[in-house]
Amino acid sequence: MVDGVALRKVERLKMPGCARRRRALMAVGTLLLSCVATVALALGQGQRGAGAAPPHFEVPVTSGPAPLTFVVYGDTRFTHRPDVVNSVARRALVAGIAAQNPAAIFIGGDLVYQGSNADDYAVYREETAAWRQSGIPVFPALGNHEFKGCAPGTEAVCLGNWWSALEPLAVRPWRWYSVSVGREILALVLDSDSALTVGSEQRRWFEQQINHTGPGVRFVLVLLHYPPVRDPLFPPAKDEKEIARYLRKHAALLPVRAVVIGSHVHNYERYSRYGVTWLVSGGGGATPVPTLRIFGERSHLHTAVNFHYLRFVLDGDVLTGTMVRFDPDASAAQAWSEPDRFQVRARPRPALR
Repeated sequence: MVDGVALRKVERLKMPGCARRRRALMAVGTLLLSCVATVALALGQGQRGAGAAPPHFEVPVTSGPAPLTFVVYGDTRFTHRPDVVNSVARRALVAGIAAQNPAAIFIGGDLVYQGSNADDYAVYREETAAWRQSGIPVFPALGNHEFKGCAPGTEAVCLGNWWSALEPLAVRPWRWYSVSVGREILALVLDSDSALTVGSEQRRWFEQQINHTGPGVRFVLVLLHYPPVRDPLFPPAKDEKEIARYLRKHAALLPVRAVVIGSHVHNYERYSRYGVTWLVSGGGGATPVPTLRIFGERSHLHTAVNFHYLRFVLDGDVLTGTMVRFDPDASAAQAWSEPDRFQVRARPRPALR
């Protein structure tokens, strides 16, 4: 059942992904309601008051036989420039994700190559049209390339382009936000380029969110561009290590399981430390970067180039992650593979009294 508030929000936001579908199904009331419900889910009708605090979006999930599926990846670098990205791999990954029809897509930064270039965002909108047509909500994090081309003091131009690309999600004027996917998944989408040190505005928000997840939440995804745990040959970029320090002390005390996903390094890595799963997913199309995989990395992949996305499936108490890899140099029959898979089990629910 879609309530009147949700219907009014749909009319106000007019998400283009369902515009043609609404017109085509005006005569079929039940199917129209289904389409409206999809839009309402994608845009989060439970968003908190804009401006007062970082926004919260909800992607309610209809219960059914199929388990909840969502996708995470990063470093897509949408642009027309051929020298900074493998556009064949980027487009293949976009199409592969669309075929999965996930409940939501999270992108860990470097959505475009140059944040000051509005044309790069136009490429993003053009190449991801299938996502909007299917009503799949997209939740990006800020990366360093979102600020590329903006000199110090002119970041507002780059931020304006990013906020506009996220519309109709009302993120402006914030640089970080949260998303609920169903009742059991809470995603904290952070900004690696803003302070994460103790006492900073973003850190206070992060601690409040992760310690007060609310009833029903079983897993917290922490999404940020600079990965807190990664091959140590890549030095820290800013404050991302603060997330690792915090979870090293507090992860065991949280009522939820934490999964932290960064990008920035154009490859795939997986670690398990302090009871937390740490992932690097930067294979969205940007020029590949090799990693050594000798510092506790758990996937033990033997491929240096790993264009990929992460597919997460929640089934009961188990969150299963799969690295879905695309090889642009392989034949069509052998281009896709799933070379790494892992599971994160929810903490036991508290006993009822």
